[in-house]
Amino acid sequence: MNKALKKFAELLGEQKVVIANEEEVLTAPSEGYQLAKTIYKNREVLVPLLCRMAIGINKKERPICHALELQGEMMLVKQFVKNIVGQFLDNLKEKKYVAKWTVNDANQYEIEATDTPERQRFLRSGWAEQVFRHIIMKTVQSFCASHQLSAKAFQNVELKQDGCANLLTELDLVVQVRDRFYVFEIKSGPWIRIMQWAKRENLLQGRNVRVVVCTVHENIPAYIFEPQILMNLNSIEDGLETMLKEDFHVGG
Repeated sequence: MNKALKKFAELLGEQKVVIANEEEVLTAPSEGYQLAKTIYKNREVLVPLLCRMAIGINKKERPICHALELQGEMMLVKQFVKNIVGQFLDNLKEKKYVAKWTVNDANQYEIEATDTPERQRFLRSGWAEQVFRHIIMKTVQSFCASHQLSAKAFQNVELKQDGCANLLTELDLVVQVRDRFYVFEIKSGPWIRIMQWAKRENLLQGRNVRVVVCTVHENIPAYIFEPQILMNLNSIEDGLETMLKEDFHVGG
């Protein structure tokens, strides 16, 4: 077992939790981040679109209809936003996440997602995982480079309680900085599901372990997750940097 992963396993052992897939754990995020960068840069427009597509896929809507909220915007801004959406949907079509798309007479986007389960998973939640992994790793690596620290990362770590056969949970991303571990769980679904997850994940809290719940939604009460930390897409960069500075006693 990788040395850093072994150390994380030892900390989990204090809570009687074990890593179920230690031989399969990836030691660094592996996917390309081009789509993630585009989504994050244009998140005010593209995140509502992707959330609407996720709902449409779950409801088996064909086509999925989405209207842009552009009332009151200047014509130049409206066209700029439409260009962003059109280019993004073309990109999704090229990558075969979307079968086809068009704009109807009511000025709504009509989108047909592909039927491939793996690609539908990307549209349901995989895009959020990629976006958060991109920005988390970018922020952590920038902080470590500025303060002579090193970071190691693991993704898709499956956990189970010691002695139990059933899987307890899967951690989307685990980052080690010096002797501290940061567990990131990324959620794009309804808040009620996040609440159910949060109660289960409390057992990960322990010595030198912080659990951060990442969500694309902004109106979820942070107290639900205490002592875990809640960060949304608009707060993750500043929030993560502030947390790292506090943990490693670094000034502003």
